[in-house]
Amino acid sequence: MFIALLTPEFLLLLAIDESVNAGILLRKTLEFHPHLAKPGVLVGLYNWVRGRVKSKDVSAKCQSLVIH
Repeated sequence: MFIALLTPEFLLLLAIDESVNAGILLRKTLEFHPHLAKPGVLVGLYNWVRGRVKSKDVSAKCQSLVIH
């Protein structure tokens, strides 16, 4: 029963760790390849069809770490 109670917490810890590792790798990748932060053709088309705003139209506080 003790293991059943701790398993969700352990899985959450692993997920947070993977998210932090992915964020670090993303920042290092964008240092050498900044063009990867731009959305692709399909994403741009999808955003145009859905009427979503462009990343430049959003305030700096709301932009993700990917957009510089």
